[in-house]
Amino acid sequence: MDQQTLQETREREWVRRLFAQKGIDPLDVKSLKCPAPDVGVSLSDGRFLAIEVTEVLAGEYARRNARKKEIQQAQQAAGGIGWMFTRPANALDVACRIEAKVGKDYHVPSGHQLHLLLATGTVEHGTMSSTLLLFISIPELNQLTHDMLERSRYQHVYLHLQLGRGLYEWNRRDRWHEVHPPSRRSEDYPLMPQLKLQTGM
Repeated sequence: MDQQTLQETREREWVRRLFAQKGIDPLDVKSLKCPAPDVGVSLSDGRFLAIEVTEVLAGEYARRNARKKEIQQAQQAAGGIGWMFTRPANALDVACRIEAKVGKDYHVPSGHQLHLLLATGTVEHGTMSSTLLLFISIPELNQLTHDMLERSRYQHVYLHLQLGRGLYEWNRRDRWHEVHPPSRRSEDYPLMPQLKLQTGM
């Protein structure tokens, strides 16, 4: 499987996990071709969604605002690039991902709503589960990102903590709000998660 196919498969899987968390079974989940958003979704209520999918990694804000030498020193002190996957992401990291996406010029298919999925705590990286807890401050998220999102074309934005099953949603009316708090049950944080990708379109 080449890198592009692997990435498309991951994006579809992350979208499926989002809707499973919401208790929705989409009629269809398929990859879209650039310059469209990443994934197209058909729902039983007649809606069609075009979802841009991106992953939030810990330390993105620090990496973007630090000098290259400082980043290298931090990686060396932490034992290599794996340090990115063994720390919890925070609201600043989320804001950096959103800032990178709001300015994109999407060609949204006719009749589709534009959504953004921010995936974090993904099982693909197989890191120690206790380090992937994501504690989000809703007021901080709104302070850092609401103005950006309000000016964007996104109608809904989701922040999905896949390990721990936390789910947060943004829209213009309700701003950021918690849909499902992260679980503290140990079974929601497997030590060595194994990815089972659904390869069908």
